[in-house]
Parts: sequence; structure tokens; C-alpha cells
Amino acid sequence: MIRAELIPAFLIHRRAFKNNSLLLDFLTKAHGKICLVGKGIRSSKTNIQMFQQLNISFSGRTNLKTLTHWEVNDQPRNMTGETLILAMYVNELIARLLSEQDPHPKLFNIYQQFVNKIVAIDKQTSYWLLRLFEHNLLAELGYALDCSQDIKQHNIDTNSHYEYQHQLGFVRNPAGKISGKLIGQLLLGSVDNMPDLEQLRNCRDLNRQRLNHLLGDKPLKSRELFFSKQ
Repeated sequence: MIRAELIPAFLIHRRAFKNNSLLLDFLTKAHGKICLVGKGIRSSKTNIQMFQQLNISFSGRTNLKTLTHWEVNDQPRNMTGETLILAMYVNELIARLLSEQDPHPKLFNIYQQFVNKIVAIDKQTSYWLLRLFEHNLLAELGYALDCSQDIKQHNIDTNSHYEYQHQLGFVRNPAGKISGKLIGQLLLGSVDNMPDLEQLRNCRDLNRQRLNHLLGDKPLKSRELFFSKQ
């Protein structure tokens, strides 16, 4: 029997299960992503919320364990419109890319910072925050990108331009779309040091190229929802 008591967690996905139960995917600090059965939650008067830190308890002998208790340990966040879609996209990335019960305490902290900040910043800054989350998620999954040197081990020049070669890194190219300044901003990882709109789009394309190799052919539902709003 495995039992955990009141561990920090965020709900990232839920779907219907038997009777009045739900299958609940959580991102936890101690156990990484874990799927639990929430018995009777569909008929409960108290709704378990996403984007709000919880303390959860669970137990079980099999891979599919049961949520035995949960309580809120955070403030409510009223996410609507595009902010909600971006947060749903992040949840979907975690649900799709993280292995079950593979702890990532650093990623938990990064996610916590993401949900705290995205409700308090403007639209363009939220896109940059999203790009930084994608960048950090890839690093946590073992696909870190060297933003200090190019593939020839030359220091990145903020006045030069580069192209990205998959799984190798950056190559200096005068015709490249990615600026050395953008690469330096990714290395710094500060939401306050944001690239211009053109480089922000280039960063989106860079991250998409890196993520698509992991996501495969199955499209992200949240990405489709975002484009349907355009």
C-alpha cells in the first residue's frame, strides 16, 4: 500500500470515469505527474479547481490510486479568455509530455510561478512567459538548449543572427531569423527582459519546432482552441 498525505499539487486535467467519479491528473512536487481516481467528485457540491495549489492525500496498491482528501492552499485565480487558453495549453503540455510518477520539483515551482504571473501581466508579456515555460519544460525533460554557445562552441554574439539545428543547437547565419539577443534573453530567463514582437514570434517558432518532435502527430486541443479565436 502506497499512501501520501497532504502533498502540494496542481490539478492539470480531469475526465469522466465510472459512475460519479473522475480521473484526475495532478502535477505534484514529490511524485511528478500522477493520475488518481476521485470517487464521487462529479456529484460533489465542492468543485476541485485547476490553477490553484492544493494539498492532496492519496492511497492505493495499483498504478491507479485513489484521491482520499484534498484542500485548497492558495488563492483563487479567475482566468478567462486568452489567459485561460494559454494556461490550458501549459496543462496539456504537462499532461502529454511528463511520464507518470517521475518527480520534477523544479518544474513544479516553475509552474507555480507561471500561474501566479500570468493573471497579472499584459498580453504580449504573457506570450513571453509562455515561451520561457516551454523552454524550461524542455530542459526538465532532458532537452536543454545551450544558449551560451553555438554548435562550434563559439560564444553567442548578441549582434549576430542564428538558425537552429534540431538536437544540435544554434548555427551562426547572417540570414538566420533568431537574433543572438533573443538567445541571451532565453538564457537569462527573465519575464522582465522581453524580446521585441518579431523575435517573440521567432521564439514561438523555435519552441514549436523543438516540441513537435516530442508531441508527434496528435494535435494539442488547446492550440486548436486558440487559433479558433483568432
